[in-house]
Amino acid sequence: MAITIRPLLPVDLPRLFPLFGAYLDFYVVPRQAEKESSFLAQRLGADDSTCLGAFVGGELAGFALCHHTHNSLRLAPAWILHDLFVSPAYRHQGVAESLLGAVQTRAAAAGACEVVLSTAHQNTAAQALYAKHGYRADTDFRVYVRDLRS
Repeated sequence: MAITIRPLLPVDLPRLFPLFGAYLDFYVVPRQAEKESSFLAQRLGADDSTCLGAFVGGELAGFALCHHTHNSLRLAPAWILHDLFVSPAYRHQGVAESLLGAVQTRAAAAGACEVVLSTAHQNTAAQALYAKHGYRADTDFRVYVRDLRS
């Protein structure tokens, strides 16, 4: 099975939108179609983000959305792989691995010192994939989140 990875552009929004919706459903996030569409439109082609699509036979099989940032302790650019999702029909066929490899290659080419990601505690399949590709659980820093909308 041939997998083609390429950056997603605004013209790809109609193909990405349903897959992004399935990603939100996976994490049981309430759907907000207008906000989702606006968010994705802002990310596609933006300088502060990279969204890669994995295509199999012309079908969008998965995506990876990265945000560009900086690591102050390493005084260098860094990428946050915030979202990686593969359609259930294409899982266990190398799509996620292809996306992950493309993210790492593009981040390194852009001068990033690291790719940082997180996943749900119960998402053991993703954890195994990330470990297989050299990612490690951070033991130096504890992550805290403060919801500013509540």
